[in-house]
Amino acid sequence: MYRKDIQGLRAIAVIAVMAFHFNPALLPGGFIGVDVFLVISGFLITHILLSHKARKDYSLKKTLQYFYIGRLKRIVPAYFAMLVVVALLAAVLFLPQDFMTFKQGLEKAVWFNSNSYFAGFGDYFSPASNEQPLLHTWSLAVEIQFYLLAPFLVLMMPIHWLKWVLASLLVCLTALAEYRLRVMGLEQNTYYSLYARLPEFFAGSLAALFSNTKSGIEDAKRPSELGLLFIFIAAITQPLLGAFPGVTALLPVLGGALLLCQPAQGLAGRFLVSRAMVWIGTLSYSLYLWHWPVLAFIRYYTGTEILDWQFSFAFVGSTLALAIASYYWIETPLRQKRSKKQVTGYACLVLLTLGAGGGMQKVNAYFTPEPLPIEYTRSADPERTCHGEIIGDCLWGKSNSDKEVLVIGDSHANMLSHFFETLGEELNFKAKIISGSSCVTIPNFDYQRISEWAQKACLAQIEYSSRLVGNYKNIFLAASWNYHLESNNFKEALDSFLKQYNSKSIYIIGQEPLLTGSPLRSIRFNFIGLPSLVQINNSYLDTNKMLVNMANEHENVTYLDFSMLPIFQSVPVYEDMVIYRDYHHIHSVAAEEYGRQAKEQFKKILND
Repeated sequence: MYRKDIQGLRAIAVIAVMAFHFNPALLPGGFIGVDVFLVISGFLITHILLSHKARKDYSLKKTLQYFYIGRLKRIVPAYFAMLVVVALLAAVLFLPQDFMTFKQGLEKAVWFNSNSYFAGFGDYFSPASNEQPLLHTWSLAVEIQFYLLAPFLVLMMPIHWLKWVLASLLVCLTALAEYRLRVMGLEQNTYYSLYARLPEFFAGSLAALFSNTKSGIEDAKRPSELGLLFIFIAAITQPLLGAFPGVTALLPVLGGALLLCQPAQGLAGRFLVSRAMVWIGTLSYSLYLWHWPVLAFIRYYTGTEILDWQFSFAFVGSTLALAIASYYWIETPLRQKRSKKQVTGYACLVLLTLGAGGGMQKVNAYFTPEPLPIEYTRSADPERTCHGEIIGDCLWGKSNSDKEVLVIGDSHANMLSHFFETLGEELNFKAKIISGSSCVTIPNFDYQRISEWAQKACLAQIEYSSRLVGNYKNIFLAASWNYHLESNNFKEALDSFLKQYNSKSIYIIGQEPLLTGSPLRSIRFNFIGLPSLVQINNSYLDTNKMLVNMANEHENVTYLDFSMLPIFQSVPVYEDMVIYRDYHHIHSVAAEEYGRQAKEQFKKILND
């Protein structure tokens, strides 16, 4: 089934998604473009299946064969070509540990199960989600999973029953998504799930079942323009409506369904069938396939989410060139009538992708400089730290000393394990360090805003540290303050903590200088001939001013500023040693030197 207005609707969907991915501030709800795609898919699939079911020579076996071969020819060739190219680029650009994370996603993407992988994605020290070049494959995985279900619903059920079943499923699954979003708080898991997206497919299916292409033009104008309005409103305002999908997804879904029910007419119709919109819609699948990997690789290289104008032009130009090449050289030829040559080419693509993980690992090793000792790539031995879980006594420093302090915070507290080990040995004290990933281990920490995978451990660490606080005279707080102080709820929790324990001596360790990118990546990029873009990110200075003001409001609180120590005067290098392992964590060897340089200030603290 070919309708120019559907191509125009595809164009709106892909433009919205690309704008949101490029810079969320441009179109805050642009992610709803994916939902519009799913509605279109439900509509077309149902229409194709119903048209075959209505034929006099209808055969379930032949229809299923036609359907699945057609879907595979439509989606798989360009998809697997993208996977092979992306795997090669990742092998060249990514650090070994980042490539191993990528390889896990690749293995899931090959089998169209990446939505399940990314639903639980959250290794704290892996590349951020916006640097994962296969993150966008979750929606294609959901679509393929829908294809396994749709034919049996549509072909094996009478149409008058099918309408009621689809409508009932739409309501029930939307309610289930709402429950998991609002009551259970499983936003990431729900976002990538099949059950939460099935209502969008079913809405398209219902549009196909109720469509009436024989209606007059006047009847079609209003739903077309109303549908377009709903989509535009959703693309602009969707984040204001709360967790997504669930009920909040119904606005763009309804808009898409209204546009699909009848060929668009009037102003909306003229816009959708314009030559530019139809052409973009024709390229929409290839544009979707390639735009995200291009963005992810640029972000991995630059270390920034929002690109400057040079890299923005690089993104637009590269995406368009790859999409055109993909559409005309891969997508279109392999959708034509099958031949032995085309089948052989398709099989080679699949085999190439299946072998990409192992083969590309060798490529990754070839482009990797001599690895640094493990001490330069981590904060401390994970088998000894109480980071995310309690292991042993959590003590660092002079183990037989009767003088003990408490250190609580997130990974920046964990990062100071060898800092306190060195100081403790020098000044005869020990430090109990309790930390969590992205989690400042104080009561009432607003854990809901951190990754779902870290929340359970966060709550357990908070509970443990809360039982300890009353037993200590000296308490040190260390955290990624730049991140946490963006939350007003966190500021309230921190202020409450400082007031509650006003009889204690509390020390806030200031934000260490930040970088604009990973120095370890910089070493790799230099090794393969790319210039380094790593610089100091001076935003930490404003953060430390906030901490000073907060400390001044409480008599028992002291702000500790170590940013002027020699180790931070030539960031990210000190005496020919790269002291950072990413853009805001120093490694364990640097932490030891950091402790030695902070010795004189700590003498005064411990002698007070």
